[in-house]
Amino acid sequence: MGELMLGFITTLNQYNPASDAMKNFSCLRNKLTSTLSGLAVAALLNSGLSARATNYVGNGNTGFGGSIGNGTLSVTDDGTNLTFKLLPSGGSIGGGNGVALFIDTGAAGFTSTAGFQDAFDGGHSVVSGYSGSGQSVMTFTNGFQPAYAISFGDSFTSLYKLANGGNGSFTYITGTGTGPLTFTIPAADIGLTPGTPATIRIFGSLVSGSGYRSTEAIAGNDFGLQGWNPFSQTAYSVYSFATPPAPTYNVTFQVDMTEQIATGAFNPTNGDAVYVGGTFETNAWSNVQLLPSVSNTNIYVGTYSDQNPTNTVEQFKFNFYSVSGASNSWEFNGALNRNFALAGNETLPVVYFNDVYPTPSATTNNLTVSIDMGPQIYLGDFDPNTMQIEAFGTFSSPPWSSGFVLTNNPTATNSNVYSGTTADGNYPGSFEQFKFVIVNGSTNTYENGNNRYFYTPTNSGALPLAYFNNVSTYGATPITFQVDMTVPLAAGAFVPGNGDTVSPAGTFQTNVWTPAAFPLSPSANNPHVYVGTYVDKNQPGVYEQFKYVVVNGAQTITNYESVNNRVFLLGSTAYTNPVVFWNNLNPNQVLLMPTTVTFAVDMANAVDIFSNAFNPASDSVIINGDFLNPAWPNVWLDPYAYYPGVQEDYPQLVLQVSADGHTYTNMFLIPAGQSHEVTYKYGIIHNSGGQVNTNCDNEAGFAQNHVRYIRATGTYNFPTDVFGQQRTNSAAATELLYGVSIGRISGGSIPVSWLGFAGITLQTSTNLSGGWQNVPGADAAGTTNWPATNGQQFFRYPNPQP
Repeated sequence: MGELMLGFITTLNQYNPASDAMKNFSCLRNKLTSTLSGLAVAALLNSGLSARATNYVGNGNTGFGGSIGNGTLSVTDDGTNLTFKLLPSGGSIGGGNGVALFIDTGAAGFTSTAGFQDAFDGGHSVVSGYSGSGQSVMTFTNGFQPAYAISFGDSFTSLYKLANGGNGSFTYITGTGTGPLTFTIPAADIGLTPGTPATIRIFGSLVSGSGYRSTEAIAGNDFGLQGWNPFSQTAYSVYSFATPPAPTYNVTFQVDMTEQIATGAFNPTNGDAVYVGGTFETNAWSNVQLLPSVSNTNIYVGTYSDQNPTNTVEQFKFNFYSVSGASNSWEFNGALNRNFALAGNETLPVVYFNDVYPTPSATTNNLTVSIDMGPQIYLGDFDPNTMQIEAFGTFSSPPWSSGFVLTNNPTATNSNVYSGTTADGNYPGSFEQFKFVIVNGSTNTYENGNNRYFYTPTNSGALPLAYFNNVSTYGATPITFQVDMTVPLAAGAFVPGNGDTVSPAGTFQTNVWTPAAFPLSPSANNPHVYVGTYVDKNQPGVYEQFKYVVVNGAQTITNYESVNNRVFLLGSTAYTNPVVFWNNLNPNQVLLMPTTVTFAVDMANAVDIFSNAFNPASDSVIINGDFLNPAWPNVWLDPYAYYPGVQEDYPQLVLQVSADGHTYTNMFLIPAGQSHEVTYKYGIIHNSGGQVNTNCDNEAGFAQNHVRYIRATGTYNFPTDVFGQQRTNSAAATELLYGVSIGRISGGSIPVSWLGFAGITLQTSTNLSGGWQNVPGADAAGTTNWPATNGQQFFRYPNPQP
């Protein structure tokens, strides 16, 4: 781009007849100086403008380095003049390039730059996208039809009225070489009436002085191949001119730091400072500093002009910076924010920082709270004879440090209402928080969810009657639970004869998840299915979550299912949950008795993934997998996993060579409860030349394992694997779970064979939309000869049946 840059700079210095003078760029040769001075001018110009600023970002492209694609354009106006401030990433457009900012005011404009061949100087070429070297035509879309354009350059910026034609066809209106990236124009120069609201549309494209167009755009987007190629503008931005300023409201904040000063947490003499942050700020939560009040230096005060509409609910918190601690401390860490509804110009009440008031406090107010515990008594979560209900909150000092006990009136119409009054030292009007707590000995049960809140009353006040956890209504819906325990019974993980129990635990138990409190019993129809009915007292309409849990007879081991929580919708009528398998383990997909399985791998010409050949004279073969207990033991990374060390650490995992000299085998007793699907992998323990291994996971890449299925119980031999060929060798590839093979017609029959196991049934149909029928005698692995008929025949496996 060096030649293009030079072309742009030299053409910018040519005479523009509309300006009646030669533009003198000699004082602007130092690009850094001109850019910095431009930014200073921008600050001065903006200081006299209204605050109606709109920022537009680049499209993120970096075709010419990202100065515009990652830059920002700011547009402001004062009702008479418009100011465009271009902030390229890095401070300058760079490279002798320019930005053509097209402006659509609603007047008749152009649908493309195809007719623009004005290359009078670099500024004109940037707008036209044309020079003697080439042209990049920009087509405007979505109704965008500009009649004006600004040509931004690092040295000079100009405004043109657009026109088709050759050199000088654009009408030069105004320009600047002083701080050119900040450009102020009279609104009348682009046909706007001062003081009259109007909407303009803008879009900027980065172009070289030779018309060579970048993919970088700003205040919109475009599409095209960078260079002297066609582009299409795909998006534009909108600016509202002379919009009446939105009203602002002065809000004064006040916070009393007395207790923070007394404890030494806040030290104003050391330079500590107080701030307030919140949604009321234009840049939310960016902090506004408060200063000591004249009347009481412990009270910090500050006013901010809130630009939001009235009735906006604003959130805020106070915080202070500690010089010695070099950190900010916010109020109510992790709890609710303070809030107020914007009413106009207003002064918010004085509050103590963090609602921590000193002793004595500047004010004392009596607060009365009350709660109806009737629903909790009915649900069994509150026993008036052994428990008490208390209120904890910011009304105590320090906040939440202790609660005060609420009591009931046994002779009242509703004796389940508990109430109490406490002295609150916070200022009236303070935003405060609290919760009710059930106290049972040393156990405190807080309400769920967010804190409750209130505003401190003046002198005294009573809060509305509440309900614990806001539960004011409840039900009595019978819910039946059913779980098939076949697998844990077979695996010995559930032994009712030893006193083991299975029960559901979940939110239906009034959110306390108590295992073994509701044990299930064997069904009369199937002793492996355990059932029971529980009266759910929660309010209908909620989704209840639960799991099944096994608790041993000694009540020392609690074993929850490892699957996700189960869910049902609580209605107002009795509901029966469907039968599910414990942990979703289908008995036909796991072993129901211990089975001895033989693994075999062919090591002939075996080479590991590190290109080390297997040496049968010195190396060993090892296996690892999910069928072991624990699954996938740390054999691969054991620093002592080398021959003969592996014989000491993992002797049971070493395979022995067969009589043929290249097949290595071993037998493993796989316990009941293991899935029929087995995932495993072989490894070579090299010991040639004293080589010590630290990683034996060398058969194949990560997670590239063998997968086979145990298709018989008692004893079963896996087909022989080939080392390093998990999926590429048909004889040793990963097995299909229910693989089916259909042969050629012979003797009027179609031979069909499949790999299956108990519970797998082969089905057939003449179409895929229905009519499936079981193939007689097709349970488990087998073959059949199906009569050949005209037309199509389909075969499938349904899910394993219990």
